[in-house]
Amino acid sequence: MFAGNTKELRKLIQDHPEESPSTFLRDQSFAAHCYDTRTPKALKSAFNRDADPEECKKWRLSAVEWKENIEMALIALRARK
Repeated sequence: MFAGNTKELRKLIQDHPEESPSTFLRDQSFAAHCYDTRTPKALKSAFNRDADPEECKKWRLSAVEWKENIEMALIALRARK
């Protein structure tokens, strides 16, 4: 079961505290990539700026989807035990 947005991710993490938060990020997604490769500080910095056009193109995301994926990775990293 994968989260489709930040609200769903928060709910899954809350309902399944025994699971690693990364299990709720879709495999091969930009959110999972960010979870695996970026620090919380880097994600927070990315979230607070405009979407990266190169990443949007590479991952086929709109600016809104890019920001949502960044936030999902940040939520999952912060919830990690």
